[in-house]
Amino acid sequence: MSCRRLISSLSSLSGIRPTRVEIDLDAVCANAATLRAFVGTRLFAVVKADAYGHGAAVVAQALDAAGVVDGLCVSLVEEGVALRDAGVTRPILVLGPAQAGGYDEMIARRLTPVVSDRRDLDAFADLGRRLGRPVEVHLKVDTGMGRLGIPSGGAADAVAAARPGAAVVGLMTHFACADGDDPADAGCMTYAQIARFGEAEAAVRAAGAPLALRHVANSSGAMLFPSARLDLVRIGLALYGNGRWASDGFLPTPRRQAMRLVTEVVQLRTVPAGSTVGYGALWRADRDTCVAVLPLGYADGLPRRATGQAQALIRGRRCPLVGAVSMDIAICDVSAVSGVQPGDEAVLLGAGVGDEATSTDAISTAEYASWSGLTEYEVTCGMSKRVPRVFAGGPPREPGARHG
Repeated sequence: MSCRRLISSLSSLSGIRPTRVEIDLDAVCANAATLRAFVGTRLFAVVKADAYGHGAAVVAQALDAAGVVDGLCVSLVEEGVALRDAGVTRPILVLGPAQAGGYDEMIARRLTPVVSDRRDLDAFADLGRRLGRPVEVHLKVDTGMGRLGIPSGGAADAVAAARPGAAVVGLMTHFACADGDDPADAGCMTYAQIARFGEAEAAVRAAGAPLALRHVANSSGAMLFPSARLDLVRIGLALYGNGRWASDGFLPTPRRQAMRLVTEVVQLRTVPAGSTVGYGALWRADRDTCVAVLPLGYADGLPRRATGQAQALIRGRRCPLVGAVSMDIAICDVSAVSGVQPGDEAVLLGAGVGDEATSTDAISTAEYASWSGLTEYEVTCGMSKRVPRVFAGGPPREPGARHG
């Protein structure tokens, strides 16, 4: 990330609460390019749930403009509509179950529905008959996840019943255990799901489906199971620089974490030896201690359960948070760092910047998650909407794109 570009982006924040989530769009685009080259097939970027908290519209615009993805995946019709309203032109798959009233909107907005039950498939078939042309859909089959999807053994009958109003041009499934399965274990569940999917594909083709795209792999499946890459992969967690493959050595070009959670020291206080800090008096100073007041808390995405575990990077040093994390305030012991002043940057997630920072300073999403027993998904999705998103890098954006 360019420090000059970031400083320029932040200059408009004068007078606004300094807590912010910074999104490195160059990192997102670089990750997409690396992953697409690695898997050797089409890549659809998963930008549901506001791009896992990174800001769906701006992230999708950057990926679209950079030409590093072949399409996008969302969960809700509303999410797809918002991307079209933002000018995104790439194909968009709507992965979640359709809601009554959303069928026409998907077709009007050029959104491709993923159909996971007969009711939706029949509804799209009826719509196609009314339009006088088949509606193209992707069919989701359940190969073991047990949530959504037509049972793999019934897929052929569903396809036949929907003709000619609905054309099943895509076939997909969802892995249950790819992030934990060992690819060396030929008996693992992921391989079993791939086999069931192959059987469903053969039956669907025999039923006359004009299949053009088959996809089964999420980030874990795409990275760890080459036989799961098929015609396209759906990449979410890895796109944002997170996951078990984030370390150097797995990919030719290491991925870059795209999100930082940053605030500033707003006050310095001296806590006398024997005094306590915060709700419940959970921490007591064993000596006179200099602490920094940080204006963020569990209402912003720093979980209360991180109490006693969380750290912040200040002036290139890791400093422990002390006392209970409260709704709006966290307290940081800076007694081991010389020269701390109000206005100094405090990094809760991501890497430090400046002359005092080193590559070992970064707080990864996995580490941040470990402080409170969360997953990496919950960390980034849990960054509060009251925290402004500040975007750096990527293609030029319209004025006002600072907030996601």
